[in-house]
Amino acid sequence: MRHFTWSPEHEVFIAQIDAEHRDLFQIAEGLEQTMEAHAPSADIKEHLQALTAHLEDHFSHEEWLMQSVSYPSYGWHKQQHDTARRRLKLFAPLIEGGDAEAADVFLEFLAGWMQDHTGVTDRMMAAFVRNYERSHATDAFERWGAPSRSGGGLRVRTAAATADVGPFPKTMRFCKVCGDQTTHEIRARGLACVKCAERSVSADLDRD
Repeated sequence: MRHFTWSPEHEVFIAQIDAEHRDLFQIAEGLEQTMEAHAPSADIKEHLQALTAHLEDHFSHEEWLMQSVSYPSYGWHKQQHDTARRRLKLFAPLIEGGDAEAADVFLEFLAGWMQDHTGVTDRMMAAFVRNYERSHATDAFERWGAPSRSGGGLRVRTAAATADVGPFPKTMRFCKVCGDQTTHEIRARGLACVKCAERSVSADLDRD
């Protein structure tokens, strides 16, 4: 039986990753409901595109995070991401073409993969990241070059520290405030819409 409902049991205790997991479960559930309702192919294609975009953004974020702490199981973890990427690439055209059997097989795979990956693989990764950050007195925001939450202002990254990792990837997602698909980036309060942040800054300047 398939389950695409997120629950606290899926938490890995890294706020950004947990937020993306909640979105992923919601998108997968929407895809399943759309297909079970025999919605028009255009609606199914839209949900598949949303799933593809969110998975790729999420995978890139996790892979950046693992690289930034030199996670020893990075290769094994990324292989699981690549498996999901290949399955989605293989099944998406079949599902868009109306193949009900392919849709059912893919949803069964996705449900099992998400349960196993978030419950085991991601929790292992998250535990390593938290331990690394405690022992090195750093966090992902600092490694990305954001202001330190432990005080002391801006921590500048050295070229050697970031040459293999690069900046934290940005992502496109729907903003409830803007009402548009906008660029989001990780900030101290979580994933933030750049468009809204720029508007806020402009408003502050106008009041001066």
